[in-house]
Amino acid sequence: MDAIEAENLHKSYDDVSVLRGLDLRVPAGQVYGLLGPNGSGKSTLIHLMLGFLRPTRGTLKLFGERDLELVRGRLGYLPERLRYHLRYTAREYLRYLGRFSDLRASELAGRVDDALEIVGLSDAAERVLAVYSKGMLQRFGIAQALLANPDMLLIDEPTSGLDPAGQREMLNLLGELARRNHTIFLATHYLDEIDQLCDTVGILYNGRLAAQIDVAALRVPGSAAVLKVAP
Repeated sequence: MDAIEAENLHKSYDDVSVLRGLDLRVPAGQVYGLLGPNGSGKSTLIHLMLGFLRPTRGTLKLFGERDLELVRGRLGYLPERLRYHLRYTAREYLRYLGRFSDLRASELAGRVDDALEIVGLSDAAERVLAVYSKGMLQRFGIAQALLANPDMLLIDEPTSGLDPAGQREMLNLLGELARRNHTIFLATHYLDEIDQLCDTVGILYNGRLAAQIDVAALRVPGSAAVLKVAP
């Protein structure tokens, strides 16, 4: 089954077209990287999948469902810009967020502990978020995305604003999640993230999928891909 299926997907804001007939399929279990410059529509596509926006026209299915409300609990989301109440500890805030999910109270404490352990924040669970570094906050963002044990993670620019050490930590964490068989949809404009993490890369240009490439094929010595696009 495809985790994501978009057909002739359009999204416009007033007279500005952002997505212009996007066709995309992402099989379940794959790590898919969507590469494109700022403003190319990567975040818009994620917001459509989350139900924050509605398509202007075209179809979008997740796990075979057109009614995205039915699969909302199967998605975890890390936004590009994180905004948290920094006076809470990590454990307190995850428990707070968990109350808005479909988790039973009896499950929540265990899920919080598991999420903190996966992202390497168990030892910092009782610290307030105000003292967390940017890299720790990004890992906390992954923890909140994992709370409901989602089938797919939607991740928007995960290393934005991180120093080199923080970038390595984040990419290593995402690699570990991929090995746990999560479907991961990664929006980025960094080629090294695509190379390290992804099975397939799609190139979003002018609101359409300009190309889709098997990343493993690009790692073969002497291989190359040349893409020409019209302005």
